[in-house]
Formats: sequence, structure tokens, C-alpha cells
Amino acid sequence: MQISQMDLVKFTLIELRRMKKLALISFLIISLLTLAAGWFLPRVYVSSSTILVDDQNILTPLMEGTAVATSVKDHAKNAWQLLTGQFAKARVEEFIAGEIDGFSDAEVDQLWEEIKYKTKVSNVGKNLISIKYKSSDPHEAQKYTAFFTDMFIDESVKDKRRESEAAYQFIAKQAYDYHEKLKGSEESLKVFRSANLGASPDSARTVSARILELQRSIEQTQLEIIEIEIQLKNIDAQLSGEAEVSAHLTEEGQIQKRVSSLQGQLDTLRMTYLDSYPDIIILKGQISALKDQIEQVRKQDKKEVSTSGALNPLLQQLRSHYSQHSTQLAALKTRLKATLNLLEGEKSRAVQINTVSAVLAQLTRDYDVNKDLYQKLLRQRETARVSMNIDIANQGMTLKIQDHAHLPSRPVGLRLMHFSLLGLLMAIAVPVGAMYLLVMFDGKVRSRYQFQNIIQAPVFGCISTYQNSEAIKNNRIWFILSCSTVVSVVAIYGYVIWLRLFS
Repeated sequence: MQISQMDLVKFTLIELRRMKKLALISFLIISLLTLAAGWFLPRVYVSSSTILVDDQNILTPLMEGTAVATSVKDHAKNAWQLLTGQFAKARVEEFIAGEIDGFSDAEVDQLWEEIKYKTKVSNVGKNLISIKYKSSDPHEAQKYTAFFTDMFIDESVKDKRRESEAAYQFIAKQAYDYHEKLKGSEESLKVFRSANLGASPDSARTVSARILELQRSIEQTQLEIIEIEIQLKNIDAQLSGEAEVSAHLTEEGQIQKRVSSLQGQLDTLRMTYLDSYPDIIILKGQISALKDQIEQVRKQDKKEVSTSGALNPLLQQLRSHYSQHSTQLAALKTRLKATLNLLEGEKSRAVQINTVSAVLAQLTRDYDVNKDLYQKLLRQRETARVSMNIDIANQGMTLKIQDHAHLPSRPVGLRLMHFSLLGLLMAIAVPVGAMYLLVMFDGKVRSRYQFQNIIQAPVFGCISTYQNSEAIKNNRIWFILSCSTVVSVVAIYGYVIWLRLFS
């Protein structure tokens, strides 16, 4: 059968009175130990500063699209990395050089780890950074907080300047490289165009027209050759049926008439073509050959006269026509050959123009790409220059101390007052709690109802403990002693607190 809560409380007080010596000793030990712990526990002072990071100043809307503002996204993270890096360690060693004089490297590293452990950086607002330093010495807490605050502001400004300068130098280097590439592309275009003056893409239409013209000229010449060959065949057939009846013309006269005929044809062609025309060249050669033949005939001392009488006038006319057509046929064949050579030359030129066009297009694309990139880099370089000037003037992002590092006057955490209250409560609660647990779990029979439940028989009554005069006297002495002990402990607590507050 379970004991009721009222019985538990009653029996707890009974057991507490029965073991009053142990309870009083535990009360005294716990209270004094707790007070001693509160007295000797190191006091921790925290000094803090607040930095306002203002990356939206008056220049931001004015320079929008012209300058790129460098910003800090996670202020606390960047501040922590800066204040706990090797650079910060070197700065701290310079700052406390007198204090660590004679320290070994291991001792310096241990001191630096302690400093990092005592330092805390956090975001306390959208653009607010809090730097805190805790120490048992309030002056040391203020000193390191102020040092880290100044170092963070100084190095943040320098980092922004270095970042802007590095960005400007990089873009300027890229702009210089692409300027050299652009110059190389221009030189390549210049050399290529100079080496292919007659094969420019603009002359492709002219070459095509020239090819068509030469093809038409070849077709026309071939038709004329066919016509003249047919005429020569007809004249040759007529000459075979005619007899020579006229003998009054001498050989020299016949040659002279041929020269006159050829000279007439030459004059007619010169009215249309230049002397470099193939037909004119052929006629001039034939005239020169006939003149040489006349000279040879004249050198002969006699003239041959046909004995058969005068030649047939029709035969003479046919021979004259045959000679004219033969000369014309030779001229047409020569012109056809020259035209075919010109056509092959124009086709080769067309192939060369296509090749030149492809290479020129590639060179032009390279030039256009380099030019576009160079122009873009020039604009970016000027933007980076403006950004660098803004950061040099400290106008890109403003860092200012919102709350300066203060000298803490009160420690943080559990103080002596807290330990005093905790000690008194524990000194009372521990003995009472121990007796309460003892009554609950020791299994002793302390009430009539428990006993009645065990023996399953009615109980007529209970006899209380008899106390004689000596027991009553001892109880009074222990009561006075307990009250004196409690009062003494409270007095000690009050005295210690007074010493701590006014010392």
C-alpha cells in the first residue's frame, strides 16, 4: 500500500529530526562550499562594440550603371575570418609584444587560441556587427575589443581597395592583350588584302560577267568558223571546175592585189579593235609575208608570163574569196584559242576569289570579335577605374563604430548573489530531499495503516515514543544549535556579499 503525500511529508520531518546531526552538518557543508565556490569563481567581464556597415550611400544611385560597388554579403563571417586569421595573429603579437616577451612559440600559440576563444563576432542587425571579448580583467576586455574593432575597420577598407585595384589591373591587362590581338588582326587583314588586290570579293561579280561574255564570244566564234569552213568547201568545189583563161596578170600583180585586199581588211579591223587583237596581228603577219614575196619576185630578173593567155576572171575572183576566207578562218581560230585561254584564266581567278573570300571572311570575323571584346573591355576598364576611385575615397561602403568598446563594471554570468541564493536553497533542499527519498524507498513500516495492511488484521491503537527529561533537554539544545548555525551561515553570507559589493 502506498503512503499518502501527507504521511510522506510527516515521516520526512520525523526522519529529519531523528538524523538532525547529519542534516545540520550537510546544511553547513553545502552552504559554505557553495559560498566558497561563488567567492573564488573567476568573474567574467565582457566588453563589446557595434560597427555599422553602410553600403548604401549617396553615391550608389548616382553611380548606378557606371561603377560596380563592392559589398560584404555576410559581415559577421567575413569579420570572424579576418579577426582569427594568421594576419590578425601577427597584428596581435605586435600589439602585445611587451607582454609576450620571452614566450616560446607554443606559449604564443596557446595564448592566441585563448584570445580567439574569448572573441565573438555576430550579426546583431541587418548591417550591424557586434564584436565581443570576455576576460577576467575588464581593462583587458576593453583593450582587445577596441583593438579588434579598429583592425576590422582598417583591414576591411584596405581589402576593398585591394579588391578594386586588383579588378582594375586584371581588366586593364585583358584590354591590353585584346588590343594587341586587334592590332594583329588588322595587320593580317592588311597583308592579305595587299597580297590579293585583284581577287577582292567585290570583283567576283565582274569576273562572273567576264566569264559569261567570253563564253558567248567562244560560241559566236565557233559558229563563224563553221560558216567559213562551209564557204571554203563551196569555193574549193567551184575552183576545181574552172579553167585559167586570163594570162595578162603577172605574179607580182596578183600578190599586190592580195596585199591591197588584206590592207583593207586591216584598216577595217583597226576601226574596231586595238593592234593587240588576234585578227589584226594575223593580218599584219600575212601582209608582211606577201611584201617579202614581192621583193623576192622583183629580184628575179625576169617575169614569168603565162603562155596560155589571160586567166579566167571568175577563177581569179574565186581565188580571191578563198584567200580572204582562209585568212579569216585562221584569224577566227587564233581568236578562239586566245579566248579559251582568257576563259581559263578568268575561271582560275574566280576560284582564287572564292578562296580569298573565305579566308577574308575568317579574318574579318576574328577582327570583329576582337574589336567587340576590346570595346567591351575598355568600357569595363573605365567602370573599374571609377569603382577603384570610389573605394580609394572610401565612398563605396562606410564602416563606422556605432557603439565604442566600453569598460565593463559588472561581470556577466553567475555572480556571488546567485551562488548565495543557490547555496541556501541547496543546503535546505538536499537534506530534506534525501530524507524524503529515504522514507519513500527504505521499506520500513511507519504507519498503522501499513502495518494493518501487512498482517491483514485490525489494529486497536498506536503507542507514541516516550521522551524523558534528558531527551527533551537534548532536543532543545539541538534546536538552539540548529538555529544558531542557520543564523551564523546567513550572517556569513551577508558579510561575504557585503565584502564583494563594497570591496
